[in-house]
Amino acid sequence: MKQLFIVLLGGKHPRASIEVHDIVIATGACLADTHEQLRQHWFGSPQGLHIDAWMQVDGIDGYRLEFSDSLPAAGEPKLFLINLGGYLPEEFGESHRYLPVVARDAAEAKRRGKQQIPQLWAKPHTDAIIDVDDCLPLDYVNGSHIHLTPGPHRPIHFENDYILLD
Repeated sequence: MKQLFIVLLGGKHPRASIEVHDIVIATGACLADTHEQLRQHWFGSPQGLHIDAWMQVDGIDGYRLEFSDSLPAAGEPKLFLINLGGYLPEEFGESHRYLPVVARDAAEAKRRGKQQIPQLWAKPHTDAIIDVDDCLPLDYVNGSHIHLTPGPHRPIHFENDYILLD
């Protein structure tokens, strides 16, 4: 059965000084089935390419994911991936949180994503430096359209891991 995977890839790029990352959306019966899709979508060097984290999404917020050759009807809820970015006062660099959300459009998805900003990102006595870095519609993946159908589903499963792909 086809499943949706949201995968955080890490690796090298010839013009980067340090490891770089990207999110790739893939489908397969299991994570191992997505490895070729992940390699094809990677923009950096193939040597050292690895998975840093992955998420399997069967459904969200009372909607089950289904794959189809047909387009979803206009006005149907859609799946988006929100990339939240923010800063912690005691850490150098930007922190990220990746959230799948159900919404009618990107503006609603961003609003819903901002409601889930981690409290620890708020700096005492100042406004938090937080924004939605990206809002990606997840509507067409690996040759199939995603439909959201009201119904039961398994909880989102994610793992932080280090899985070499080269």
